Amino acid sequence: MQLPQARIVKQGGQLFAPPPAPARQRRPGQMKEQLRDAAALAVGMWPLVAVMLLMLGLLISATNWSAP
Repeated sequence: MQLPQARIVKQGGQLFAPPPAPARQRRPGQMKEQLRDAAALAVGMWPLVAVMLLMLGLLISATNWSAP
């Protein structure tokens, strides 16, 4: 098993490790974007939901009104 090695950068003839990556921070409008994406998904899925509800309604009506 090999241990991961630190990345070394050579710049100007000197070796040094690059600075650490900045920490991920939440942007101010991130929650707003997530809500917008969820709404877009819900609007885009309405035909599938309508067909599924129609099939469920037909199945229920077929079981309720069928001959004994």
